[in-house]
Amino acid sequence: MKTYFTLLLPLLFCFSVFAQQETSYIEKGKFTLGLNLQTVSYHIYYKEGKTRGAVRSGYFTPISLNMGYQLSDRASVRVGLRFGGDRDRLTEQIQNVEYKRDSKTFAIASSLAFYHTFLNLYRKLPVYGTVSLVPAYGFTSLQTTHNGTNGPVSYTVKDDGLNVFAMAGAGFNYQISNRLYGNMSYFFYKKNLSGMNSSHYDWDQGYGLRSITKSFELGMNYKL
Repeated sequence: MKTYFTLLLPLLFCFSVFAQQETSYIEKGKFTLGLNLQTVSYHIYYKEGKTRGAVRSGYFTPISLNMGYQLSDRASVRVGLRFGGDRDRLTEQIQNVEYKRDSKTFAIASSLAFYHTFLNLYRKLPVYGTVSLVPAYGFTSLQTTHNGTNGPVSYTVKDDGLNVFAMAGAGFNYQISNRLYGNMSYFFYKKNLSGMNSSHYDWDQGYGLRSITKSFELGMNYKL
């Protein structure tokens, strides 16, 4: 029994010290400005569906500018403005006719994200959970060219529409200077709330390392 108490007391002491730690250096400021880059590819589904088919269309991988506000010692909220786009080219043969397709997408999105720090490692590495909503409006232009009887024939179709995405993940912050800190998030939940969802086609799940690398967010934040 004494042996168990001898082993248990240091653990209880460490836990007590950890629980009494000060809040993170990041949580002292009320407002932050940030820049975030994601590897996540969002797929917007348009209602008319003019551009669906073999060419990837309606995709974008965003860059985000955001402003954060500290709600409490461990909770914060961020609003952001995001931009992104995608281009895809495809050549295919249909009944001995060669078709060349060129798809371009541009999207603008807003975001509302909530962060909660649930583990604070030595005030230098706060670990958080995050959930967010991302309404995104996309514009896609698909140009198709093929050889007709009188030479090359080209035509263009365009689509646009709004989808809303939900995200959930976990990550950590790391200090760079007194006012500057970085963050890294991994999103384990990604869903289109207003369009279709394919774990393989839309979210790159089931592709091993690719499904992991396409789920990150990296950020740089400055305390005001």
